[in-house]
Amino acid sequence: MLKIRPHHILCMRAYQGMGYSKEFSIRMESIIKEIGAYNKYLNSSSLENELREVEVVFSTDSICEKCPSKLGENLCSTQDKVALLDLKISQYFNIKKGIYKYIELEKLVYNNITEDIFDDICKNCSWYNITNCKSYI
Repeated sequence: MLKIRPHHILCMRAYQGMGYSKEFSIRMESIIKEIGAYNKYLNSSSLENELREVEVVFSTDSICEKCPSKLGENLCSTQDKVALLDLKISQYFNIKKGIYKYIELEKLVYNNITEDIFDDICKNCSWYNITNCKSYI
């Protein structure tokens, strides 16, 4: 079962083909397609895989496996920053550690997100000013 940290719910929808490395991008695209996360860039939709379950974790996840910032199991060079992103997602959308159908996570987030919430969560992310990820949300 794929493990997904809360802030990656936003990242998977906003992903536009850029990543920290080629290996990271390949891994991200593979996971988006495997769980059927909605993504305009990849033309992927959760309708393709409505029953796919994932485990929400508050540590390194399946996407982190190929991230150059990953220092070890449950440790990343930007640990404090990503932990805060996960905490905000958890608080805004009541997402807890556990097993979910991925489409349920998308509904929890995207039926309730506002531009102000998005900005509060993502304004300190390095991708926020590099891409126009808000337009993908």
